[in-house]
Amino acid sequence: MSSAENNTPLVKNKLIAPFIAIVSLVLGLSTFIGWQSLSSNIPDTSPASLSEQLKDDGVFVFPQAINVTDVPFLNEEGQTVGKNENLGKWSFIFFGYTFCPDVCPTTLAVMQQMWIKLSPDMQSQTQVVLVSVDTERDTPVQLKTYMDYFDPSFTAFTGKPASLRSFATQLNAVYAKVERKNAQGGIDTELGYLMDHSANITILDPNGNYFGFIRPPFTPKKMSKIVTTIQAQR
Repeated sequence: MSSAENNTPLVKNKLIAPFIAIVSLVLGLSTFIGWQSLSSNIPDTSPASLSEQLKDDGVFVFPQAINVTDVPFLNEEGQTVGKNENLGKWSFIFFGYTFCPDVCPTTLAVMQQMWIKLSPDMQSQTQVVLVSVDTERDTPVQLKTYMDYFDPSFTAFTGKPASLRSFATQLNAVYAKVERKNAQGGIDTELGYLMDHSANITILDPNGNYFGFIRPPFTPKKMSKIVTTIQAQR
């Protein structure tokens, strides 16, 4: 066999191999671009995406909702309620008390202004809850009068100190009794005590688990955006 005949296959292989490589690269790039274009039109509804959308509003969403164990409470109607009685709705929980001089009424007033802007359908999937950190003074009757002032649709929980402690611990909420003192530095029983407490709003998902939390400050516009965004994507 001549040297020319020996070289012919080699020449063809040298030409074909780069050609195949170029075609493969072009096809691969086209497929990648097509997939990128297609995937860009698919809405990302993962918890991370939701957290990204709401992070500027002071919202933190967990990658996965954290299980909350059942804890018994009394609602403002005097009925015993637990986790099973609160399933099926997004719960926005604020730890506070009816004798609170500032943060509690301000927060509930914001929630009331947010609430009236929700559609009836969204209201049916949402509940606003005050969990009292003042189990000594906040009876169901006291809570009902207080909550009805803001909106009869709002609910409130009170109960035994052990139940409150368990629930608050699971939701990273803190509170403490603060005795007010007179000019001499002694406890002034006439002034009564105050309760220091967390100011975050806790979010429970429709399964009653810890979904995330919202940091203050709160405004009706901010809360409306948060509630509608969460319900639209979850």
